[in-house]
Amino acid sequence: MKHNGILTLFDIDGTLVRGARCHYQAFVHAIRKFYNMEEDISGINYAGKTDPQILKEVLKLGGIKEELIKKNFNDCLDYMTYYYLANVYRENVRALKGVKELLNLLHKENVLLGLTTGNLEPIAHAKLGRVGLDHYFPFGGYGSDNPERPMLVKKALERAREFFNFTGDDIFVIGDTPRDVNAGIEVGVKTVGVSTGRYSMLELENSGADLVLENLQDKEAFFRYIIP
Repeated sequence: MKHNGILTLFDIDGTLVRGARCHYQAFVHAIRKFYNMEEDISGINYAGKTDPQILKEVLKLGGIKEELIKKNFNDCLDYMTYYYLANVYRENVRALKGVKELLNLLHKENVLLGLTTGNLEPIAHAKLGRVGLDHYFPFGGYGSDNPERPMLVKKALERAREFFNFTGDDIFVIGDTPRDVNAGIEVGVKTVGVSTGRYSMLELENSGADLVLENLQDKEAFFRYIIP
C-alpha cells in the first residue's frame, strides 16, 4: 500500500498495551534456568529499557560474574522467546483505550506504522497478536536488534526505507517513557509522549517530548500534530 510520507513508530508496553505478565515470567524462568538465580524483576525500573538491558541489569544486581553473563546471555534470551511463545495463550495483556481506533484511522490515512520496542521481535509480535494489533505493524526496531533504544529507532527507519520505500521527513516516535522520547530526540525525529505508563505528563514534557497526551484516546490532538 502506498504511504503518505508520514511514519509513526510506536512503543508497545505502556503505550499500546498493558498487563503482559507472561513477559515478566519469561524473564524469571530464563534466569532461573541459565543462571540458577531466583529473581524478581519487578523491583527495578525497566520502563523504556530493552529486554537485553533488563536482563543484564538483573544479572549484575544478582552478583553474576561478567564472564558467566556473556557465556549464557544469548541462550537465555532465546529461552525467554521460547517460554513466551509457548505460554502467550495465558497472557492477560489488553490494548489500552483508544489504541485500536487510532490505529484504524492512521491506516485509513495511509500512515506507515512501525514499532520501536525493547521487546525481542518474536515476543513483540506475539504480544500484539494476542490483542489483535499485530497486523498493523509489519516492521520495527526491536530489543533483539540492539540493546540501546536509539539504535532501535535507527533500525526501524532503515527497514522503512528498505522495505517500504519510505523517503519522507515526517517521522514520529510515540512512547510512554522519557527513554522513548530521548531515543527519538537523539535520532532527530519528532516525539509524542503518552502518560499511560508510570510517567506523568509533566515528566514527559520535561524530557523534551514535542507533544504530550494523557492517552491515545485524544485522536484529534494526535492527528492535528502529525497531519497539520
